[in-house]
Amino acid sequence: MECVKFYTVRRGDTLFIIAGNNGTTVERLLELNPDIEPDNLQIGQRICLSASEGAPAPVRPACPIGSVPYTIQAGDTFARIAQRFGTTVEAIKNLNPAADPFNLQVGDRLCIAQPIGNMPPCSEENYYVIRRGDTIGSIAAAFGVSRRELLTVNPSVVPENLQIGQVICIPLAPSPVEIVINRGAKRLTVYRQGRVFREYVVAVGKEETPTPTGVFTVINKQVNPGGPYGTRWLGLSRRGYGIHGTNDPSSIGNNASNGCVRMFNEDVEALFDIVPVGTVVRILP
Repeated sequence: MECVKFYTVRRGDTLFIIAGNNGTTVERLLELNPDIEPDNLQIGQRICLSASEGAPAPVRPACPIGSVPYTIQAGDTFARIAQRFGTTVEAIKNLNPAADPFNLQVGDRLCIAQPIGNMPPCSEENYYVIRRGDTIGSIAAAFGVSRRELLTVNPSVVPENLQIGQVICIPLAPSPVEIVINRGAKRLTVYRQGRVFREYVVAVGKEETPTPTGVFTVINKQVNPGGPYGTRWLGLSRRGYGIHGTNDPSSIGNNASNGCVRMFNEDVEALFDIVPVGTVVRILP
């Protein structure tokens, strides 16, 4: 795959303006530049306007869970980027082994680890984010564990001083819910005691990268994975696949992903707090 025509972003540019001035469409630009951030174009950034005839659009691998894409700008160095994101040069090198720190190109992409504050060390990666009205007793009851078990895995938590947005650990227990995803209908349904408890519209895999069907389980959960994964991640037992939020809400309701199940961020945040590790996920055709 070879891009045959590039454009360098200027002050005031938007994808709509660039498309109109170059005889193309916003949709084609997004197809040719899958990792571009339409609302965060950088002056000096290079984007592809057209590819060699008959060649597929370039596909760059997504940044790993827990990191976000960053487009190199004029004057950038690893040290400046590290300072801007509160990380280290070594961490940037580890995430981007092919990048030459002495030859950074404007418009190229790096993956940057996203710092997550106040995350407890949950050994089972089974997290819960405190909401208004929560108590230790109500959370324990919702997940089928005792108050003592919940406090044991959260020794620093003060029950009388729970903070909205605070992240706590949930001990493993049989899941009170089950998830069924219908690829054709693009619907995710949560069942509790055999009855419909919640239902959400989702995006599923594209024709060339379909969402796998079968029976899986949730094996880990993460708060604020960032980038294309939005605000929450629920990893599935099928390696590389998960249910997550998105930085492209217009994709919801479509066949748009590389195989994962996408949700609106507000929906996946609600799902995150009712689905523990171990929950069965059935994906239907």
